[in-house]
Amino acid sequence: MTQTSTIRQSGGAEIICLPKAILRTLNLGIGSKLELTIENNQIVLSPVNTELTLEELLAGSPKEALALTDEDREWLNAPAVGKEIL
Repeated sequence: MTQTSTIRQSGGAEIICLPKAILRTLNLGIGSKLELTIENNQIVLSPVNTELTLEELLAGSPKEALALTDEDREWLNAPAVGKEIL
């Protein structure tokens, strides 16, 4: 897939926009990290795949969705019925 982009100015920075089709193909979006290298006088952008921690995954979740429900508490307080390790 080949696309053309133009370098533009935004504030004090020069920026390049990436087409949505390319972002979708690579499963990238706002906040995705890219490694920038120069190879044979060409700019190469490569996605940086980092494993997220549980805290990072849950950071955008509403706090009320993480609260224990009565059903959760009942399950946590239930006695063992088999060979569970307590």
